[in-house]
Amino acid sequence: MTSRQDYGVDLLGPARLDNQWQARAKQGFDVSNFKIDWAGQRAICPQGKESVSWSSAVGNRGKEVIGIKFSSKDCGACPSRNLCTKSKARYPKRTITVPPEEQYWALQMARERQTGEAFKEQYALRAGIEATLSQGVRAFELRRSRYIGLARTHLQHVLSAAAMNFVRVGLWFSETPRTKTRLSAFQKLYQAAA
Repeated sequence: MTSRQDYGVDLLGPARLDNQWQARAKQGFDVSNFKIDWAGQRAICPQGKESVSWSSAVGNRGKEVIGIKFSSKDCGACPSRNLCTKSKARYPKRTITVPPEEQYWALQMARERQTGEAFKEQYALRAGIEATLSQGVRAFELRRSRYIGLARTHLQHVLSAAAMNFVRVGLWFSETPRTKTRLSAFQKLYQAAA
C-alpha cells in the first residue's frame, strides 16, 4: 500500500475480489453498495439506514479491519432484506467488514483498474518474467545460495543470470522451439476425462 508513496513503485497484480455471496452472485447489496462516512465512523445502507456500531478488530488474516453493524430493528423490517442478508435469525441484521480507509480505497482502485484492457495487456507482460523466474529456479537453483555473504551471493546471481542468457541464446541459434507451459496433474486428469 505504501510502496507508491514511499518508493514510487506501482504494484501490478490482480486484486483480491470480494468473496461475499452478494458480490459473487452479482445480485444483492455487497460492500460497494454501502456509503461509508469515514470521518463520522458510520455507514449508510442502500435503503438509507444508518449503522449503529463501528469497531476496530483483527480479521481472519491477522490484519486490522473495521466491523460495521446495522440495527436488527432496521434490517428486520427492510423490504430488501433478502438482497442484503441470508440470516435466518429471529432478529436479522447486516454486518459489513472493511479494511481501514487507505487500504479500502487502494483496494477499490485496484479492482476498478483490473477491469480494463490496459491492465490485461500490462499484466500479460508478466508471463515472460514468470517464465524467466521459473527457469532460474528449476535449472539454475536460484532459491539457494551456495555461498555465505552478500558479495559472494551477488556474484552467484550475476553468473546465474549470464548462464541463463547463454542458454537462451544457444536455444535461439539452434532454433529450438519454446516448450509449452507445464500442466498440473489435475489439469492432465481433467483433459484426459474430457
